[in-house]
Amino acid sequence: MVFLWANIPFKLDTISLRYYNDSAWYIFSMIQMVPGFIITLYQFLKHWNTPDHYHKISSKDWDQKVVRLLVIPVPIYYLLDAILSILEGTFYYDCRFWLWYHHMISIIVIPTLLIRNKYEWQDTLVMAFHSLLMKYPYIFEFSLIYVVIVLYFNALLFISPLNDKKINKFLGITFPFIYYSFIVLLAYDCSNALPFLY
Repeated sequence: MVFLWANIPFKLDTISLRYYNDSAWYIFSMIQMVPGFIITLYQFLKHWNTPDHYHKISSKDWDQKVVRLLVIPVPIYYLLDAILSILEGTFYYDCRFWLWYHHMISIIVIPTLLIRNKYEWQDTLVMAFHSLLMKYPYIFEFSLIYVVIVLYFNALLFISPLNDKKINKFLGITFPFIYYSFIVLLAYDCSNALPFLY
């Protein structure tokens, strides 16, 4: 696969803004992918080697701080992308609508993750694997693996100790709205590729 830079000059129009927003998102995704997978492995090992690990997670732990830092830009990109899709009118197209829908629900869910302040390995894995999808949008198997990871993440929100907190219950109820769009995107054979970049 070849990464195609469109080399669009910056202007205040939807084409230019989409290009720069998507370029920034792609670059951010590539930067956060490696730390995301490293932290996932670290948290996984910590989880399995520490009894009652979830209750011992502190928001002051280095991995928690890094994950929180990596999550902060996400709703900003989603909001800008959603606005651009409305201004362009592209959210009416089948594939763009479901990406737009996914981003609109994510704008609600991602801040909840930020408020939550406790990130387990499965949380970080969702983020890291999402970045991998940005890098390899045409590998269908990656999309399937991502859906399984998200379903696993969501199921855990209903099991103790995660279901002890109201915020996790809220996430458990709202998260299916995100992966409903995954199912439709897979059914329509939609690509994860960002416009202008692939």
